[in-house]
Amino acid sequence: MYRGKAIRKRSVKQLPWEEVAVIKKRSIFESAGSFFLFCSVVVTGVALCMRFSFAAPPLTVEKGLSSHQVFQARDGGGALIEVSGPAPERGTIQAHITEETGHEILPWANVGTSDGKAWKATVVSVPVGGPYTVELRLVDARENEIASAVFEQVFVGDLWVLAGQSNMQGVGNREDCETPHPKVQMLGLDDVWRTAEEPLHYLAEAVDPALQVPKDAQERERARADKPKWKKGAGLGLTFAKEMVERTGRPVGLIPCALGGSSIVQWDPKDRDKGGESLYGAMVRRIRLAGGKVRGVLWYQGESDAHPERLRTYRDAFRTLVTALRSDVGDPNLPVFFVQISRFVTDNADPVLWSGMRMEQLHAEVDLPNVDMVAAIDLPLDDLIHIGTPGLKVLGYRLANVAQRHLYGGNVTHGPRFETAVVEKGPYGQYIRVVFRDVNGALKASGRLHGFSVSSGAEGADVPVVYRQDVDPANPTHVRVWITKLPEDPHLWYGRGLDPYCNLVDEANMAAPAFGPLPVSVPPAEPVEVRKELGVGFARGEG
Repeated sequence: MYRGKAIRKRSVKQLPWEEVAVIKKRSIFESAGSFFLFCSVVVTGVALCMRFSFAAPPLTVEKGLSSHQVFQARDGGGALIEVSGPAPERGTIQAHITEETGHEILPWANVGTSDGKAWKATVVSVPVGGPYTVELRLVDARENEIASAVFEQVFVGDLWVLAGQSNMQGVGNREDCETPHPKVQMLGLDDVWRTAEEPLHYLAEAVDPALQVPKDAQERERARADKPKWKKGAGLGLTFAKEMVERTGRPVGLIPCALGGSSIVQWDPKDRDKGGESLYGAMVRRIRLAGGKVRGVLWYQGESDAHPERLRTYRDAFRTLVTALRSDVGDPNLPVFFVQISRFVTDNADPVLWSGMRMEQLHAEVDLPNVDMVAAIDLPLDDLIHIGTPGLKVLGYRLANVAQRHLYGGNVTHGPRFETAVVEKGPYGQYIRVVFRDVNGALKASGRLHGFSVSSGAEGADVPVVYRQDVDPANPTHVRVWITKLPEDPHLWYGRGLDPYCNLVDEANMAAPAFGPLPVSVPPAEPVEVRKELGVGFARGEG
């Protein structure tokens, strides 16, 4: 180095020819070295650019996994996630699952293979929780990445189907609607998973023809554009889901399937193979799209079947529906929780049929195991037939109570159920003692208790004999219906007809369902002694 510096101070002409030759030789080699170094840098740079500019192409997932999806956890364990799609090359599928905090749920692991045409993978025992980030990649034998995909906001918890007609679809006013929850997701009617928000049933985007409203494609397009202007659309599903998340800590995925105005005939399991052309087929298809397993079904339907012909067969049709659905999802004990139909403010319906439907539903809750019902007869409406938004929140709460009791050891029952009605005499007059079972604490009413009536005969009109109704202070699971006189062949009703006012609930705000006609037990008349000499009958103790 030193010699080089000294040489450079003199002119080349001043150097001997031997030194000039050495300098020229060195210059040639130095230039060549610089050239090769330059080439190496260029090649390395190009390689790095290719590495970072041309990342692995996306791995196509056709079935089994989406962002925002909720997977049904298996009893006693996590979820089984089965994923598949087309493959660009042969190789191995690897998966990596992390929480939002970065904590690894599953380190990179082999979960499937590709034959060059298609790939399949199975991730087992993904624990309840989320949101998770799920990474999938296809690698070759040297573990070079060929293709990859990333899915955000993936959960494992419980899936619930929402089925029935308009009161399940949700026609409450969009005022003070239930707000979204980060652990409540939904499979939209467009088959896309997203965070659940009202309206859950957006029929204009439905993939299945049976659920498409309006039927005309152009009208549906206009309806989609008008979505922000909709005044209706609140339902019970979101409140139910949030209640379940808060009580169990398990994420919830909702699968909306309801259609306003549908009769139970339209939910006939015989139409399953029609797929999305039928309501039942659409429901089964959507369940399978979500993974094939669900925690349970919420059902609110029956208004369209308060009809002379359909009423007689409703109970059998409902039992057939539940049995078939349990078979189709492979769960013989699939829970089904439903709502008894409420009120109808109209002069264009038969009150006998409406009351008859409520009784059919009351009987249906005991026809099959793991089926239960909640009442809605006490809740306010937002129009002539649809439960209002505040009432829908109450229904979501009530259904959550029932679900928690059946599935997670909750203490709240489905609410008061009629047991007996017996005529008694008190110091202030005669009354019918109505005994209830399954009461959470004590019975109560907001304001003056109302809703009971008495008829003469099962089909007779109400007789104006009831002057007071109250909860017995000495027996708070009993109601006393005070009457002026006892009609012949007395029958008791609660919530009779199309539009009754009812307000009997228990301390858990679980309402008594409408019922009737139910016979009233009348004690035998007191023995009578006849004084022959007077020809007058006296009860013992009189005269």
